[in-house]
Amino acid sequence: MRKMRRSLKKKEGQQSKMNLKIKEVVSYSGHSLSANGSVNLTLKASYSELTSTIKLMQMLNNDVSIKAKIPNGHPMKLGAFRIKQIQVDGDGESKIKFNGLNDYIEMDNLNLLPLNTEETKEFVILMQAEIEEDEEETEEGEN
Repeated sequence: MRKMRRSLKKKEGQQSKMNLKIKEVVSYSGHSLSANGSVNLTLKASYSELTSTIKLMQMLNNDVSIKAKIPNGHPMKLGAFRIKQIQVDGDGESKIKFNGLNDYIEMDNLNLLPLNTEETKEFVILMQAEIEEDEEETEEGEN
């Protein structure tokens, strides 16, 4: 169920962009909207998803597009976020906090995410970001 795909695109300045996609099974832990338009979204992931959570570190300081697929529902776009915090407990469960502006976030779709009290707590999210890769890193990988 978890996938990570990479594709390289060469740019003019000898920098390449890598399109990184990570799928993860999570549960919704709430969101908030501030008066200044800032949106915080918190998701929880179990121990079995720890490797996917660690891969998220590559997306730090990049815009992360998040899509959710709720069981018995259609895939929906949640919006563009930045990773605010990744916290791993002693038992391997992780809490992932995202932050974004409500101009780039589908608030109606956030309100459709299943609460922990509902029958289907867990759902799949796809996180996608274009991250820059330095020339040195690609040369080392090719040798």
